[in-house]
This record gives sequence, C-alpha cells and structure tokens, in this order.
Amino acid sequence: MIAMAMSCNPDLLIADEPTTALDVTIQAQILDLMKNLKNETNMALLLITHDLGIVAQNCTRVIVMYGGLIMEEGPVLDIFQSPNHPYTKGLLNSLPKISNGVKERLAPIQGVTPNLLHPPKGCPFAERCPHAMDICEKERPPYFEIGDGRRSMCWLNDRAVGDSHA
Repeated sequence: MIAMAMSCNPDLLIADEPTTALDVTIQAQILDLMKNLKNETNMALLLITHDLGIVAQNCTRVIVMYGGLIMEEGPVLDIFQSPNHPYTKGLLNSLPKISNGVKERLAPIQGVTPNLLHPPKGCPFAERCPHAMDICEKERPPYFEIGDGRRSMCWLNDRAVGDSHA
C-alpha cells in the first residue's frame, strides 16, 4: 500500500490507521518507513489513528476529534501535558497508568456516543461532559484560540458564557 501511494511522489501522504492489528515490531517498522519517506521526500504526513502512543512518538501536532468534529488541536506536547477540552482530558485520563509500580484503575468516559445520523444541536460531547452547561446542548461552540497554535471547541473557554452559566 505504501509503495503504491509513494509511486506518485505525493506532497501529502494520508495514512489512515496504518498500524491497526499489527504486532509492535511490524508497527515500528511501518512507522519508521513512513518517517524516513517523509524526511527524504519532504512530504507531509497526515496520520489518522486512535493510538495515542503512536501520536506521542510520531507527531508534532494533533487534532482530537469526537462526533465528527474537531474538539481540540495544537502541538502534541501541549495537548498531552495540558489538555483543554473535557473530551481530550477524559481521553487522556482513560489511558492505563502505573505510578510507583502500582497499576491505577482506568477512568472511562461515562455515557454513550451521540447518534451521528441525528447529530446533537450543540456540542457532540455535551451529554457525556462533566462540565456541561445549558448552552452546550443548545449551541455548537465556536473554536476558541487558547494559546500559541492551539484551539478548542468548548464553551468553557468563553469567559462570558462560563461566568453566566457556571
């Protein structure tokens, strides 16, 4: 697949779940191959994955999506160290952790995903969000600039709304 995609000398390679169901050795080889091709040809690489470990090791920027919409985007380290959107926080908190040699209990995101055949009027994460306000279910939030190269689609970033709906 990668050879066929590269035969056209693309400026952009879109890799949709390129390592799903592969063992870690093959996974590492595929990712190294894509990284080398990217560097050698000065090509951009768009990596679509649900594996946050792959994102952390291979990407400089990340876009976190939920319900077909971008919830948050920015530099990988910034997002991983200081997530802004409640979904991103929940996603990162649901990852397995070991502290002081003790495995911590997983913290799943409560609730169910929205029916995308009939998407919600407001934020798609509102029904599962521990910080949801009335406006979250009624209106889709805009993208708020929250720092250098970062933005988040959450009403909590709007001071006027946050103060009046808290």
